[in-house]
Amino acid sequence: MRRRNISVEKEFSEINITPFTDVILVLLIIFMITSPFIISGSLKIDLPQSLSGEGEINRSLELFLTAQNEIFVNDQKVKIEELPMHLQIGFFNKGTTEVIIKADKNVLHGNFVKLLDILKQAGATKLTIATTKIEKESKN
Repeated sequence: MRRRNISVEKEFSEINITPFTDVILVLLIIFMITSPFIISGSLKIDLPQSLSGEGEINRSLELFLTAQNEIFVNDQKVKIEELPMHLQIGFFNKGTTEVIIKADKNVLHGNFVKLLDILKQAGATKLTIATTKIEKESKN
């Protein structure tokens, strides 16, 4: 009796995950590279300069006022009509009524005064205006 060489084709039942892993690693690298730009590029505020700058207070509520008159409370965009409510919530969550104002140096004076008035009415007790410190030139 003669045996035939019958090649039995086995079904390939394993999934090759190498291409999938490559794609995932490439996406991970892309997100790792671009995430700092997304986070730091969200608010474009050019703070004014001063000689007497102080360090930031971590407990305080941060309020941003952009050159386009947009208001952000702790990186969340807020309409001016809703600002008192967001301030009250922020004061409760932080446990303080201290506010750091980070206003762009090109903000109109009237808009800044309006913001100060809203802060006062909302119950803010201590206001800090953030600036960038001017380094004194060394005389040689």
